[in-house]
Amino acid sequence: MSGVLDRKGAAMRRMACMAGLGLILLIWASVGLAGETAEPGRVVATVNGVEVTYAQFKAHLERLERDQRPLPPERYGEILRALVQQEILTQRAVADGVDKDPAVASRLEQVRRNILIEEMIKRRVVPQIKVTDEEVRKAYEDNKTLFTVEAVAVYHILVKTQGEAEALRKQLEAGKDFAELAKAHSEDAGSKEKGGDLGTISRGQTETEFEEEAFRLKDGEISPVVKTQYGYHILKGGPHGSTVKPFAEVKEQIRQAVVQIRQQEAFQQYLAEVEKQAKVELYEDRLR
Repeated sequence: MSGVLDRKGAAMRRMACMAGLGLILLIWASVGLAGETAEPGRVVATVNGVEVTYAQFKAHLERLERDQRPLPPERYGEILRALVQQEILTQRAVADGVDKDPAVASRLEQVRRNILIEEMIKRRVVPQIKVTDEEVRKAYEDNKTLFTVEAVAVYHILVKTQGEAEALRKQLEAGKDFAELAKAHSEDAGSKEKGGDLGTISRGQTETEFEEEAFRLKDGEISPVVKTQYGYHILKGGPHGSTVKPFAEVKEQIRQAVVQIRQQEAFQQYLAEVEKQAKVELYEDRLR
């Protein structure tokens, strides 16, 4: 794949810059200290006599690692200190009577209800859902229009300076062959030997400036000079059309969508069943 088609590196660098801040936010955001019962007797910290166990630390660590890559042991002390800080602040809040505030108590009760419902759904609804590869394939075949994207064939010549690009463009205007100039002058090793041919591209695959120009061009039309982070480009438009994303590329996306639909259906069925078993009295006239 040519360099101009690859934006992942820049995105990964931006993500890496946020990693430190992200870890701190995740540490504070994880709910509570309650965890699994593994090694419950090993105390890893105490706060005013309240024990923080290894099991609580381990459960907290697992929640963090679900949201990002595994954390090295060197970070364990940082995570433990965050748990201790959380316990200190919790104790202070209780000592100040914050938990007795009716508004706070109502929010805590809502959190409790949400957790109970979430866990019930995990135990009663989620295990029922099974989606086979055949069902995923059928969903793909039945909904191919959802995976059809606008596409265009495009050629380009990449050079380091605007002056070089302008000079090459003048040669093209004078009738020089695009493929020959690409082979002789392009800095893009991935496409120069193919006469600048990048193949077919779809939306979101390239640099924004490059993409906009590629989709604007008519078949055979030569672009003005286009600047991207890679240098200066001259584009030659190709045929416009559409392409269907390969099944392998969207398989897991489809599977998750089917699972979510099945879960929603199973939940509605379960809800209807438990509603029938409940004795409910509604007083809608009291709502006004």
